[in-house]
Order: sequence, then C-alpha cells, then structure tokens
Amino acid sequence: MFKSRRFYPCARPSTDDRHRAGFLAGAALLAALALSACQAEPAPERALPFPKGERWFNVSRPITQKLLKGRVTLLDFFTPGCINCMHMIPILTALAHHFGPDLAVISIDSPKFTASATPNDLRSFILDFHIQEPVLDDPRLTLWNGYGIEAWPTFILVNPKGDLVSAFVGETSYRRLDAAITQVVAQARRNGTLVPRPLPIDPLAPARGLLFAPGKVAVSGNWVAVSDSGDNRILLLSRTGKLMKIIGSKHPGFRDGPGRQAEFNDPQGLAFGPDVLYVADAGNNAIRVIHLHSFRVTTLAGTGHRAYDVDGAGPATSVPLNSPWALQKVGNVLWIAMAGEHQIWKLDLKTGWIAAWAGTGAEGIGTGARLTATFAQPSGLADHAGLLYDADPESSSIRILHLKRGLVQNLVGQGLFSWGFRNGSLAHARLQHDQGLAYLHHTLYVADTFNNAIRKVDLRSGRVSTLATGLDLPSGLAVLNPDTLLIADTGANRILALNLRTDHVGTWAIEAPISPRTHPH
Repeated sequence: MFKSRRFYPCARPSTDDRHRAGFLAGAALLAALALSACQAEPAPERALPFPKGERWFNVSRPITQKLLKGRVTLLDFFTPGCINCMHMIPILTALAHHFGPDLAVISIDSPKFTASATPNDLRSFILDFHIQEPVLDDPRLTLWNGYGIEAWPTFILVNPKGDLVSAFVGETSYRRLDAAITQVVAQARRNGTLVPRPLPIDPLAPARGLLFAPGKVAVSGNWVAVSDSGDNRILLLSRTGKLMKIIGSKHPGFRDGPGRQAEFNDPQGLAFGPDVLYVADAGNNAIRVIHLHSFRVTTLAGTGHRAYDVDGAGPATSVPLNSPWALQKVGNVLWIAMAGEHQIWKLDLKTGWIAAWAGTGAEGIGTGARLTATFAQPSGLADHAGLLYDADPESSSIRILHLKRGLVQNLVGQGLFSWGFRNGSLAHARLQHDQGLAYLHHTLYVADTFNNAIRKVDLRSGRVSTLATGLDLPSGLAVLNPDTLLIADTGANRILALNLRTDHVGTWAIEAPISPRTHPH
C-alpha cells in the first residue's frame, strides 16, 4: 500500500487500484492523487525547477530543466525504507535501459524520516539498491509540496517541452508505465521535440570488500550466517569468524542447486533449523533452504513472483509471497515477516502449508485480535516463551504477538508518523525505522536502523536505553554468546560485535581463507 504523508492512513486501495496507472492528461495530478482517497493541492501544469543548493547523486553536476528539455522525464518521488518504493526500483531501472536517451528517470528523495534526509544515509540507500539514475535529495520537500504530492511512491511523466502529462500513484506495473512513456515518446518524435542532449551521469562507486550491504545475521550451535544482501549471497562462518562457505553466485537470480550455482536476489532474514538454514529471499519473494550437509539450495515457499494476497494460503510452493524480510523458527513453525503485505505469515514445516496469520494487510499499528490487527512493513523477528516480537519500521515500533491467544499488542511506538530518539519508559521511548531484534535474558535488543544505534528494551523494568551509537544503518542482530551481540551494520558493509558487559563495539573480524570473489565447489 502506498503511504500518504499528511492524510495517512488513507483507505486501502483494491488490488485493481493498486496496479492501476492513474494515467491522466495535462495537469491532472490532483485527480491522480484522488486514487489515494486523500486531498491534494492543485498541481502546476509544467515541470518545476529543481531546488538550488540541494545535493545530487549519480551525476557530475546538478540536473536542470534546461538539460532535460528535449527528452521525456519520469519524476520518481520516493522515501528510503518504503517497501513500495523499493519494489519500484528494478522497474525504473528496466525502463531507463529500455528507452535509453529518450527517457530520463529522476528520483527525488522526499523523506518521511529525519534520517532519510541525510546525505550519508541516502548515499547508502542508493548504493545498496544499485540505483544508477540521477537522485536529488530534497530534504525541505520543495518539489513534494510544489507538485502537491501526497503519497510514496508517486510518479510524474513530463514531455520534452516540460509539460506534465501523467501521474501515477502507488506501485505501478512496468507495463503501465511503459505504455504511457511509449505514447509520449512517439508523440514527441512526430512533432520533432524529442532531441535529447547528454546528461552528466556519474554513478556512485561502492567500496568493495567481502561484504556489501549485509542485511541480517543468524547464529546456531556451529554456524554464523550472514545475508550478504547487496551481493545476493549467503556467507557461512564458524563462530570464531572463519569463512567456511559462500552460497550464491553474486548474480541476482532465482536458481536452486549446488552452492556455487544457486542464485538469490537480495536475501534478508535467516533462521537455522536442524541441518538447514532458511533464507528470506526478499527480491525473489521466496523462502529458500540451504542444506548444511551438502550446501545445496532448494525452494521451500513462494513462486518467484510477487503478488498482493492478504488472504494467501495453500501449499507453500504454490502461494506467491510479497517481500519476506525476516524469519523466526519456533518449533515446527517458520514465522515470516511479510514486509510487502504488512502481515505476519505462518509456514508449517511438517505439512508445508503457508498462510497469512496476523494483520489485515492495511498499513497501521492497530492492536487486538490477530486477524484485525495491522502492521507496518514488519522486518525483524525474535521470540521467547510463546511471544513473537516484531520490529515494524514504518511505525518505528515493536509489536508483541501472543501466539497461543492470537492477540497483538504494542510494546514501543505510537504511530506511523511518530518517531525519534528517546530513552525512558515504553510509552515515552521513541525509535526510528527499527529493522532488527534479538532476545536474551528478559531483554530485547533493537537495531534502531535510522537512528544508527543499538537500543535495549528491559522487559522486566519496561525501560528503553541506548547501548551504542554511531553505526551505519544497522539492520540485523543475533546473539553469539551471553556476552556478545552480532550486528549487521548494513551501510558500513561490516559485521560488528557488541560486548554486552562493557557496551564496547568493534568489528567482528572475518577470516577469509578463500577470495571474496570465489565460491565453494
């Protein structure tokens, strides 16, 4: 579901609405925004100038409307961390490649969260998701307000003369955008206005090492597993940090088979079982299994295609999933944080049956019975004594699911637009887009991602405190031993170790006997 900034929550769109392009002529952005059931300010009829003095990425100098004259432009209003915006990135990349110089895709960071406006965090987001097109950081929301935007993501199509042609609100299919752009390109070619000039494209170059944007980490008796998300692979290490196996070819894809031939696409959540490692293969919308005796990869759930189905249920390999982001194994059940569906799903490992278990599919922070509660992009899980804890980043909250009673309650967090960096009581404390959890000794440890911090929730005293700051978008946590917490510090491409006795944080050294660019046989 798309997100409205000032009028949230809007009515949840139907499946047809969600995939509808909202194609409108001229300056009808106001009508397009009506798809979100929200108000909007009247929009301009021509493209607005880009604000001066703001930071650009992936270009050698700022883009201007003068540079864009003569080519079709697609303006992409997004905010980092929004699952719907992330779903659109490969579509925008494919459109840019398909249309070549006839189309300029300009992404405009219109931040929801405070951290989303910082150049360092935006740079990490651009690198982590392999964005090559120009990106403008618009922290003051100049263009958002100027165009009367109300939802993330929103797309505005501009013809080569600078006229606004169409608006699209929410996730939109490649087919719909392609049809609209093709029409504008053809018309411009007929009237002679399609005369694109070169753009100063200069993509960011990532610092390459063993890890690239590691998303999650998990620990078992003998193994430490790391989702090397940016390189589409899984690293298996000893508990002392020795690299034992690399599973995945680095190439994004959806292929089962031996470790060096298997392919993942943005793998995230991890959970160990007896002789297996379960992987939330988010970009493939699937749950994969690494068999630790052979290191062969198979598919446990999902079809490889994303679908919106809040009532999804059936044999696991026949049900399409929607960005599974975190996993937690409890007995014979694999719990799944289904970020794209704003739900918690349940996979019975004995029967192979998968189904939505909690959440209506609407984005929110509603409590009560599991089927009527709402979630906001669940992305981190932990469990203890019949309770499943969930990190909901879009509401900057921690939720509690009572597995036997089927109830959902809030632990920390107040709403979709309530966040901050505040310690204290559960009611007083604030997080910012938290994405990871770990449980140990009546304590929840929290990867407070957009605060670049590790927080501690004492479940006995009901107090929240801060253990470490100065990290770089930490997204995953795992308990290595009673004194040590491992941290996937995603933006810094590293794994950290936090000493729980001294609160000291340092790099968890990985000993790599094989080259990072080689793979196991």
